[in-house]
Amino acid sequence: MMGLMRPALVLFGLSLSLYAQDIVLPDGKAKTLIQNTCTECHGLDMVVSSNMSPDEWKTTLDQMIKRGATLNKDEREVVLEYLTVYFSAEKLNVNTATAEQLKSGLQLTDAEAEAVIAARKSAKIKDLEAFRKVKDVDPKKIEAKKGQLTF
Repeated sequence: MMGLMRPALVLFGLSLSLYAQDIVLPDGKAKTLIQNTCTECHGLDMVVSSNMSPDEWKTTLDQMIKRGATLNKDEREVVLEYLTVYFSAEKLNVNTATAEQLKSGLQLTDAEAEAVIAARKSAKIKDLEAFRKVKDVDPKKIEAKKGQLTF
């Protein structure tokens, strides 16, 4: 049984590797940089499946540079802009999101999501500053996801 599993695992790994090579990035200034730099450690599938906010991309990119990704300051900025344009998490509209979307997107509790819904019934939440003033919502949660919000 073990003798059959080893070739199966090799084929599975090979198929994942081939899948990662088939990924075509959108055209842009950083396309070649990403193809050459990021694939030194992982496949492009890691890039295209990692929809993050601009702040999360910045943190991740800085971590990758600390781990050895070879990008100078100018290249880092070009890559960061590319990643946030093409692989950014969808924005959550605070004024139209359901309670479930608020809870999952912002990691709010049931009570916090209901507080947001109650606040926006009386007046549209116009911007980040107004959102921070919603009573009974932890402002740290808002701050952590501010790059993913729209109003």
